[in-house]
Amino acid sequence: MIIWVNPILSSTPPYFTQTPSKLPAKNHSCFANSTVSASHIPRRRCDLYDLHKDLVPYAEAWSWQNAIVEEKKALSEKNDDLADSLILLQHHPVYTLGAGSSEGFLNFDVKNPPIDLYRTERGGEVTYHGPGQLVMYPIINLRYQKMDLHWYLRSLEEVVIRALSSAFAIEASRIEGLTGVWVTRN
Repeated sequence: MIIWVNPILSSTPPYFTQTPSKLPAKNHSCFANSTVSASHIPRRRCDLYDLHKDLVPYAEAWSWQNAIVEEKKALSEKNDDLADSLILLQHHPVYTLGAGSSEGFLNFDVKNPPIDLYRTERGGEVTYHGPGQLVMYPIINLRYQKMDLHWYLRSLEEVVIRALSSAFAIEASRIEGLTGVWVTRN
């Protein structure tokens, strides 16, 4: 069974017990543009929801994202300067299918999947998430960024490549024509 999830219109599942504003948040400074020297970048606040040790059901994480977006929409109508947000977590085993994805990439019957399966409005094909895989969901105010999806994806990849190198001494890179960050297993 495929569960359709709409990031803007989906309702909160019954097990959603904490609103994002009640989740553990830390304030960090985020930079609006990494291509300018740090001394010329206006500092921006970024709310970090650090749940990296928790296994969070996919639908619950999607609801948190929606709730944060709705909170930000309400504040933006008041012309408040909004902080960016980043949610860090792990999921129970789940497959997600992007809006344009093909069920032909699945090696099982979609009517009887071995684990939860969600169709989302994001781009891309089939993605597996599970325990031990850190997932980061950025929610950013695009007024402070370039309005270019490919630039944004490459920027996210660069952050991951640098973080893997500096924090874990893991050498990572991009593969031409593919989205994502890749490491070679030894």
